[in-house]
Amino acid sequence: MDAWAASYGSAAAFVCVSCAGPHLATQFGNQLRLRHCHNTWVDEDEMPAWGQLGCNGFIVLDGSHSVVCRASPAFLEVREAAFRHVETLLDALIGSKAVPQLSSGRVDPAVGGKCAEVRFGEDEEVEAEEGARKRQATTDSSAIKVPSVKVAVLDEEHAECEAALALLAERQDAEALRTLLSAYEKHFAHEEALLDAHLYEEAGAAAGGFSAAAGQRRSHFADHKRLLAELDGALQAANDLVPARFVDAVLRSFEQHANMYDTTYAEPLARALAAAA
Repeated sequence: MDAWAASYGSAAAFVCVSCAGPHLATQFGNQLRLRHCHNTWVDEDEMPAWGQLGCNGFIVLDGSHSVVCRASPAFLEVREAAFRHVETLLDALIGSKAVPQLSSGRVDPAVGGKCAEVRFGEDEEVEAEEGARKRQATTDSSAIKVPSVKVAVLDEEHAECEAALALLAERQDAEALRTLLSAYEKHFAHEEALLDAHLYEEAGAAAGGFSAAAGQRRSHFADHKRLLAELDGALQAANDLVPARFVDAVLRSFEQHANMYDTTYAEPLARALAAAA
C-alpha cells in the first residue's frame, strides 16, 4: 500500500484500516514503516456491515466514492497477480477508461464484484517473479528465520520448520521434503487448535456484519492448506530430486506466511494464554 501511495501520488488514496483498534494500526505503521498511505482504525462498536481483509483482496472506490470492486482477487489465490490486477484497475479508473478484461487464468467470481471476473494470462509467472523482486521478497534460501510469536512452544515449532527448510535447501530430495511436510502438519494443527481455543472462538458467533477475526481465521488456515498442498503435490510429482526453483519458492512461502499471518496473532495470543494460565 505504501509503495502504491508513493507511486500514484495524488492520483489515488490508499487507506489501511485496522479492525483491531489503534494498537494494531500503530504496530503495522511501525513495522512496515508506512509513510505515504493513510493508516487508521475503526472502533469495535462502529464495525462496518461488510469489509475485506487485505490478504483476501482490496476494496476499490472510484473518484465519487462509489464501490467499483468489493473484493479484488486474493493474494492467497493468485499470488503476485493480485497486485497486478489492482494496478490495472486503478490505471483504468485514473485514465477514465473501462476496466479491461484480461484473458485466461483463474479467479473465483464468488469473491464479489465485476473485478473478480478478470482473468490472468500466461505472463503471470514472469510478472509474478518481477513483482516479487520489486517487493523485495526473500531470496536468501539458506537463512530463513521468522520473528518470534511470543509463545514458546510455537517458537520451538517454527524452529523445527526452519531446520526442516534448511535440510531441504541443502539436500533437495524427496526425503527432506517429507520431513518438512511432517513438521508443517504437526505445527499447523497445533497452531490452529491454540488459535481456535483462545482467539477465534467467537469468530463465527456474530449474526452478521464484518468479522475481522473470522476473516483472519479463514485466510490464515487456508494458507496452511495451500502450503501443505504444494508440498504434497511436489511429492506426488517428484522422483527423488526436488527442483531448486521449487525449493526456493517453498522457503519464500514459509517466510511470507509467517510475516503475513503469524506476526499478527503473536501479542494477542500471548496475552490470552497468559490470562488463561
